[in-house]
Amino acid sequence: MKKIFLVETKINLNQIFIEFAVILIFAGAMSFLVSLLKQPSIIAYIITGLIVGPLGYYHLQNSEVFSALAQIGITLLLFMVGMQLDIGQLKKLGRNTVLAGIGQVVFTTMAGYGILRLLNFRQIPSLYLAFALTLSSTIIVVKLLGEKKDLQSLYGKLAVGIFLTQDLVVILSLICLSSLSHGGGNFYSGLPLWQSLGMAFVRALILILAVWWVSIKILPKIVRVIGHNEELMLIFSLAWALGLATFVSLPLVGFSLEIGGFLAGLALARSGVHYEIGGKVKPIRDFFVMIFFIILGSGLVFNNLSALTWPAIILSLFVLIGNPLIVIILLGLLGYKPRTGFLTGVTVAQVSEFSLILVASGYALGHLKSSDVSLVTLVAIITIALSSYLIMYSARLYEYLKPFLQVFDFRKGSAEKHLNTAALKNHIILVGAHRLGHHLVDSLKKQKTPFVIVDFDPEVAEKYSAENLLAICGDITDDFVQEQVNLPLAKMIISTVPDFNDNLHLLHTLHHQTSRLRRKPKLIFMAQDETETETLYKGGVDYVISPHFMGGMHLAKILGGKDSSFGLKKLRQSHLEILKG
Repeated sequence: MKKIFLVETKINLNQIFIEFAVILIFAGAMSFLVSLLKQPSIIAYIITGLIVGPLGYYHLQNSEVFSALAQIGITLLLFMVGMQLDIGQLKKLGRNTVLAGIGQVVFTTMAGYGILRLLNFRQIPSLYLAFALTLSSTIIVVKLLGEKKDLQSLYGKLAVGIFLTQDLVVILSLICLSSLSHGGGNFYSGLPLWQSLGMAFVRALILILAVWWVSIKILPKIVRVIGHNEELMLIFSLAWALGLATFVSLPLVGFSLEIGGFLAGLALARSGVHYEIGGKVKPIRDFFVMIFFIILGSGLVFNNLSALTWPAIILSLFVLIGNPLIVIILLGLLGYKPRTGFLTGVTVAQVSEFSLILVASGYALGHLKSSDVSLVTLVAIITIALSSYLIMYSARLYEYLKPFLQVFDFRKGSAEKHLNTAALKNHIILVGAHRLGHHLVDSLKKQKTPFVIVDFDPEVAEKYSAENLLAICGDITDDFVQEQVNLPLAKMIISTVPDFNDNLHLLHTLHHQTSRLRRKPKLIFMAQDETETETLYKGGVDYVISPHFMGGMHLAKILGGKDSSFGLKKLRQSHLEILKG
């Protein structure tokens, strides 16, 4: 009897191992293919799920095992969100960011609900799907903005603020869904909805206070003891995340595993080691989240694909066009220029991974049908694929749409008017004043020539404004900013921004604006490689800052000194002070 049991167990384990290997091979191959198209991996994982599911090329026989692994992935995803959720960031970004985020969620949900009702969807599915369409993928957008070096730009910070607002709203929504699934009350039971939600919020408040007490009194002591042991820190973090998730999912507490994971992360958000924990947990999270999207893709139902085609196209167009348009209008009403509104709006033109989690939860509760989940997943694939290109080429796309977008300049960029000065003439314009520009500011202060700083980062502009220097937060390629700094009458323009397209755009604008002027400004621009350097010189730039050339010259000068070791110590200290600032 024991022998038979062992044989059967061995066969099952072998089958699980084989299926694991198969889906990883498929996922790896699909990820490689989509990376060639510069697409996020999430698309590859869903396609892998389609291959092992509806398309039937390989059928999973142990889907329950993989579903459990997928649940771990979602719990760890919420754990990471909790650790990285900085409420203070919203306050730092300002009231306008919060208003834009709330407005985007409200108006997109209302518009999406109206479209879905016109498409003959029932009331409850329409609410679910409309809300799912409001959520944007923080992971994908932050990655793309990081690659573009735009995370610290004005529109980058506005986008991050909108995503933070969305995260808070979706967490509240998941709490509501937890109350419906665990509290015994749902849309179809005898318990009134308001009573079920009220009980959920009371339980949530008690739970949050308990977790907050643990995060203040207990977790810091544990972290201090194990902080020096990286392996122990990783084990503790995973145990805390999954352990608390298990506890809150007990019937007595009545919440979902995802909420437990989020609260576990929130408790560690101010621990001082959350970045270290996040760095260690991220690869593990990514692995299990991959399983979630594969399982999601494998469970899709496309029996009546023709019935999903038109709704998917219409809803995709709404996300790709309507969602950004709502953001552009909101930011225009709040006083931002059309360029800032457009670049921010483009970042929300896709469906989030949280949207898929939300509809999966609705399906588990019986509020949605499998076709509803399939529809949102199909819209996610379309919008994520197309929005990736929209974000990468947003600046170029804005130039084509610029004449049409000026109608949204409702308040003439009042939110971006950080500079109120008399007309400048024979002055120096410094574009970008963070790292390299920081040194240049110190040098320009010693000169008698007036100068103005233009930087896309609000914090940098505010810092120099506090020092009583002329500074404007904005994009130098924006007409409004160019008017404020009197671009054509400048004595010299120094651009330290690394974006080659922005520098080319600025160069083209200068040629157009100064073509009839007898005296033209001297131009010093930044380039990242030899090709960019050569292009800028051919375009008429007087001197190109090339990090490779200048770095080599600077290092040679240091090593040629009498005491190079002392010089290195002094430079190191100077660099550390700049980084801290």
